[in-house]
Amino acid sequence: MQRLPYASSTIGLNPDQYSIITTILQDVCAIIAQAMEKYLPDASSGLNMACSIQPLSQNIFSAPFTGFVLNLSCSTMGHRDRADDTVCVVLPFGQFTGGQFAEYETGLVLQIMTGDFFIFPSSKITHFNLPYSGRRGSVVFHSDARSASWIKDRNGWIHQMNTTFLS
Repeated sequence: MQRLPYASSTIGLNPDQYSIITTILQDVCAIIAQAMEKYLPDASSGLNMACSIQPLSQNIFSAPFTGFVLNLSCSTMGHRDRADDTVCVVLPFGQFTGGQFAEYETGLVLQIMTGDFFIFPSSKITHFNLPYSGRRGSVVFHSDARSASWIKDRNGWIHQMNTTFLS
């Protein structure tokens, strides 16, 4: 069982690229955080709780989300992200045509373009993107559903931890 939250090994292998990406995305993350606070305050509050108590992570740039995925030239089959907590954000970029974002259960098919973002419950709705031409990527901001266990009792470590560490 994984006891402590951890960063992806890809970050450790590519620290300079990670730093560049996070610097580029900082302002975008601030806009997304404002939208979350305004339109989904309960989800934002819950997700921010997980960010605020991550060990050694006083400033998670993607807050209220604890993580992100960078997709390059990616087209997906229908899926649900069962490990995601509450909602995620999809932010496409590039010069492309097609690639609409689709949700199976709702029947939505949305043309989300560079500069747009879409917030939805990725663990509850089957989603995918349609074929595209051109250059397309996306950033997906998400949080791990297992964060609830970390918030509740630090994945079972609460009684072994120094209380000053928890605050």
